Amino acid sequence: MEYSLAPSEVKKIIDAKVNGEEYDEEQFIYYHLNRNHFNVKKEVTTLTHLMSNRFRDNRGFIWEEAPRFKNWFHTPKPQYFGSLLGFQPYSRKFLRPDNETGIGGEFEMIIRHDGKRIDALTHEGYQETYNFGPTSNSSLHILLDVDPHGPNPDYTVKIDAGRVTIINREMKLTRRGLRPVNRQ
Repeated sequence: MEYSLAPSEVKKIIDAKVNGEEYDEEQFIYYHLNRNHFNVKKEVTTLTHLMSNRFRDNRGFIWEEAPRFKNWFHTPKPQYFGSLLGFQPYSRKFLRPDNETGIGGEFEMIIRHDGKRIDALTHEGYQETYNFGPTSNSSLHILLDVDPHGPNPDYTVKIDAGRVTIINREMKLTRRGLRPVNRQ
């Protein structure tokens, strides 16, 4: 069965699940499998480092890069452990609150070391997803994103998410910590 992908309809089901109210489990699974309908598409082409773990995209939105240890589900395991030891990571995870659709979730980009976003066409097992529960709230993220994925891993939205150029700023250590070097 198909359900409306209107964000207001998705939000109703998510709120019911979170609040322990009655909801249609099949409808929730439908939304789970179609979650990438809500994720950012090819409109993000660059991320420019601002400071710390914050980056600005070409549209002006601010993204946070997640620590490498939080990239477990998006990296082949040998490369994951290597990235924790300081080797070049297989991919980097960037998150931004969804203040656009009304769902209240989180946009996610997983960008491979060569700039390609990891989508279902690149590597379905490690692909980026729209998060119904923000990763900063682990109990919501587990309830709405992690737990449903185990029995239902085959997302239906299979599009090329494109490439992103990451522009890193030169940093130097000061008395106040790492700071960007301003070039004139």
